[in-house]
Amino acid sequence: MSKDIYIFEATKANFDQVVIQNSHKLPVVTLFMGVWSEPCFVLSEIFSKLAKEFAGQFIFAKIDIDEQQELRDQFKIENVPTILIIQNGKATMTSEGLLTEDEARTLLKGVNVFNMIDAMRDKARNKHMNGDTQSAIMLLSEAMQQEPGNTDVALDMVQIFIDLKEFEQANGLLNKLPEAAKQTDMGKSVVGQLFFINLAAEKDSINVLEQAIEKNENNLQAKFDLAVCLTAEYDYEKALAHLLDLHKQDEGFQDGAAKELMVTLINMLKQTQPDVASKAQQQLSNYLSQ
Repeated sequence: MSKDIYIFEATKANFDQVVIQNSHKLPVVTLFMGVWSEPCFVLSEIFSKLAKEFAGQFIFAKIDIDEQQELRDQFKIENVPTILIIQNGKATMTSEGLLTEDEARTLLKGVNVFNMIDAMRDKARNKHMNGDTQSAIMLLSEAMQQEPGNTDVALDMVQIFIDLKEFEQANGLLNKLPEAAKQTDMGKSVVGQLFFINLAAEKDSINVLEQAIEKNENNLQAKFDLAVCLTAEYDYEKALAHLLDLHKQDEGFQDGAAKELMVTLINMLKQTQPDVASKAQQQLSNYLSQ
């Protein structure tokens, strides 16, 4: 049975019932907003989405400060958007300004509104990063049993397989996921990693390719293959530098393959390593504008 979704327009007339009385049952996220404000609209959309995701766990009440000036004055609201979280009739948390969805989730976590599966994912990620990968795998396996349709958990597992160089398992699990999962930020990241890993598997080793370039500086294929292999080993800056040099040396190599691969790599890194991506994009733009 689905749980109720609590989203209200709060006014002076219904404020006591919608906000104060209900706050003794559930946390009430109260958004003071102006309908003319884009940040307010964005924040309203974020919390409306979260109210549906966490149905029955918190109440979302929106207050238009232009129509409800008494409430604005009562709570001394000077800027919008402003959020008050009200519990047991009192404001327990305050946030002013626009929040990202992740920041909104963090705010909700402060009043014990969170997804247990996401908490398990965070714990698994921390264990993996600290070297306890076996415990991370066990946690993710448990999460997958509790919520088999959660593709984020599956993508976490794909990333661990990649880190362990278990590429056959990583490819196998990724291929079972729906296309929509592969189009998320995390999905694009693992797809990109596996693309280069699978491509590198068909190339000579890095040492062999470097020796080939030492013998012949004009061995463009070896330079291209080396960039692919460096990418598969996460040496992104060096790989991008090789691709840019190759493109400068011969823009027509394999119909512009160096530039194309460089753009692919930049797009892949925008979410995970934005500084590296931005630097490479600027270098490529500077060269192309000459």
